[in-house]
Amino acid sequence: MPFQHVLEFCGLSDIGQVRTHNEDAIEICPESGFVVLADGMGGYNAGEVASTITIDVIGKALKSRLHSQWAQVFPTSANTVRRWLSDAIQAANDSVIDAAQLNSEYAGMGTTVVVAYFLQDVLLVAHVGDSRAYRYRADYLTQITHDHSVLQAQIDAGLISEEHAQFSPIKNLITRAVGVQHEIEIDILEHPLQEGDIYMLCSDGLTDMLNHDEIHAIMTEYSGNLEQCCQALVGGANANGGRDNISVVLCRLKELRQRSLIGHIFAS
Repeated sequence: MPFQHVLEFCGLSDIGQVRTHNEDAIEICPESGFVVLADGMGGYNAGEVASTITIDVIGKALKSRLHSQWAQVFPTSANTVRRWLSDAIQAANDSVIDAAQLNSEYAGMGTTVVVAYFLQDVLLVAHVGDSRAYRYRADYLTQITHDHSVLQAQIDAGLISEEHAQFSPIKNLITRAVGVQHEIEIDILEHPLQEGDIYMLCSDGLTDMLNHDEIHAIMTEYSGNLEQCCQALVGGANANGGRDNISVVLCRLKELRQRSLIGHIFAS
């Protein structure tokens, strides 16, 4: 049975307290029900270039799929969206590599990316790197992505505890990134939606400055107002040092109900 969504979105990207420019990038597309967040890396302003290219390519690719003649006629399946997400991220990867080859100043640039796509009664999340997605549901905050990082691999292997991991000097070394090599491995997972859910996408500029409990406390206090919640999260990260750019996107599922007509409606 198709579902109708009513979604609320809010996003904020901040330079932080130390960096001279912002290498994060976000795109929110309320009319199509998806959001994209990227955290660039590289010398000079190459990280900013990589993240901007990535959200631009992914955004255009998803919109073109959604507005195609077939998508307007037939209901879209989760497997179809998985393919869209994979193809869009691969296209972004190729574009970042091409840009680096054309300009020596951009050599070695790359970016993380996380994409959240609302489809009927599920959320599809695709990601590469250590930018994260969280779900806030019934006062519980859950990380729903798994970092592609050296530190996470050590945690998974039992070499370091979660408690000690927050003090690790290698916490920003990632094992996957967009634009680094032609073959890219993308994680894409589905998560069942419930009315009232709040989903957060963020760069590590937030999670390096605020731990899980601090993020949970802020989201609990400001869950009724997404704009205030974004401001409080970014403000908290800056208050704790703001050593990196800080980006947050919040999406609330205000309403989810079955409907008899084929298709789905998004509203902000």
